[in-house]
Order: sequence, then C-alpha cells, then structure tokens
Amino acid sequence: MTKDQFGRSIKYCRVSLTERCNMRCVYCSPEKKLRNPREDILTIDEFCRVIRVFTRLGISHIRLTGGEPLVRQGLPRLIHEVARFPGIDDLSMTTNMLLMEDAAKTLKEAGLQRLNVSLDSLDPERFSKITGGGDLSKVLRGIDAALEAGLTPIKINMVVMKDINIGDIIPMIRFCIEKKLFMRMIEYMPVGVAQKELKEKHFPISEIKKLVAKEFTLQETTTRGPGPAKYHQIAGHGICIGFIAAISQHFCESCNRVRLTSNGMLHLCLGHENQFNLREVIRSTKDDSVLKEAILSAIQKKPLGHKFAEHDSLMMIGMAGLGG
Repeated sequence: MTKDQFGRSIKYCRVSLTERCNMRCVYCSPEKKLRNPREDILTIDEFCRVIRVFTRLGISHIRLTGGEPLVRQGLPRLIHEVARFPGIDDLSMTTNMLLMEDAAKTLKEAGLQRLNVSLDSLDPERFSKITGGGDLSKVLRGIDAALEAGLTPIKINMVVMKDINIGDIIPMIRFCIEKKLFMRMIEYMPVGVAQKELKEKHFPISEIKKLVAKEFTLQETTTRGPGPAKYHQIAGHGICIGFIAAISQHFCESCNRVRLTSNGMLHLCLGHENQFNLREVIRSTKDDSVLKEAILSAIQKKPLGHKFAEHDSLMMIGMAGLGG
C-alpha cells in the first residue's frame, strides 16, 4: 500500500478518459471550451499501462470518469483489460447515463462492476436547464438498463444548489427508494467555473439533513465506501443516503485518492493547482519502474488539505477536465 507524507493510504484513483461531454452542466463545464490538443490525450493502451502501474502500487479502486466516459472510443476494451488486472477490488464509472441504454450490457460483460450517476433533478425542465439541454427520459431509461444488466449498486450523485434544486431533494430520495438505489448528496464546490457562484449556490450538508429529517428518519450506519461520503440509513426503506461535505465538513485528513486527467496529468487534490505530467514519462520510456517512481514521487507531494477558502487561487480547468 502506498502512503503519502502524512501517512494516508492512497488506494483510489479517478481516471478521466475524456474531457468531452454530451451535457453542459452549470457547475462542471468551463464557460470557454478548454480542449486539450488531440495528440495530448492518452490512448487506451497508455491508460491501461498507467492504471496497471497504479495497481502495482496498491491502488485497488478505479473510477472511470470524464467528461462523459461513454463518448470515449475504446471504452469496452479498456474496461476488459483493467478488470483483469490483479489487485482491482472495485472498477466503477461515473456517467450521465444519456448513452447507457444501449451500452449497459456490453459494459457489464467487459467487466465493469457498478455505476455512479450524475443526476441533479427529476423535473424534466429543470434537468434540461442544469445540464444544458439534457434529456431526462434517456437518463431514466439508462438507469433501468443498467439495473437490468446488473451494474449495481448504482449510486445517484446529486449536487445540491441553493435556489435551483432544493425542491428536488425529497423526490430524489423517493425515486431512490423506489429503484433501490444508493443516494449521495454533494455540496456545491468551487472548482472551475463553479468558483464564481459558490456563495449564491452553496447549501451546506447540515441544512440538507434538516430538510431530509422532516420527511424521513436518518439512522447512523457503519456503511462506508472507498470515498468520502458519510452514510445514513433511511429508516424503514432499506436504502442508504450519503452526504459529501467538502466545504463545511472537509475530509482531507482521510483523503485516499488521486486523479488522472485525460491528458495524463496527475492531480493530488481538487483544491490545489499542482499537477504532475505523467504523459511525458509514459511517452519517454517503456520502463514501468520509471513511471512507478514518478507516481510515488508525486504522491509524496499530496497536500494536507484543500484551499477552497482561497477561491481566487484555484484553477479554472473545471470538473469536466479533472474528472467529476
């Protein structure tokens, strides 16, 4: 197991396969398209190589992200290869589900285990506004297809935004109860374009819990995932709801993750601009020991905590580039 300079075990890597997306969510995509040159994007073989090295360093949880990973050509082949690497305990993917209806069976057969779904509203008009024109009906059909294919458990990720989708919280919980889905509510974070509207849109987890408690009884649970969510059981309904409070109740002291962008940059923290160019290492040598040492060296520079309180200093790359 690889540890950073503060003794935190690093076992989780989020891999952004592409910065392209078929949605334009208000908190994710930069106002100006910041596309990397095509030649800078890692190939499927390069992704497989670096992920294999990560697993040799003890990273056992791989999350495929984007952009939208389903728009990346070669996705089933990558999943097929990565799923067979020794040491992989969890291979999951974050997706908006627009293309999942036709892809679910193929991805399951390739070796994908489960899904996280970005879904901030069940109101078609509001959903379209948040996502820049997304079709909610396609997302819902995608969820049904994924359930049928066995890509479970499915976790719904809802970014809660003040004055935008507060009214969707209870309907979303009822939807998750009906479909037997996990649910996670996420505080609005100042990453990329979202920096500018933090004060207007941030709604703390403490207030979210108060709203939920008016309709449901929350019971503490020992359920833990590989990520930062703190879970509670919805009494009498058999599902768990997680709360991710990156701003009001940060989890930096137990952070166990790193992020690899589609152009091969290793990011150690969402709240810091520091990045390490693994693409240059990948393309300059076929010696995996050199790549391994580059990763280990970078991980030792993982900061103790984020700098979300210093919004102006944060990067404008956005979640689409970093991997949501």
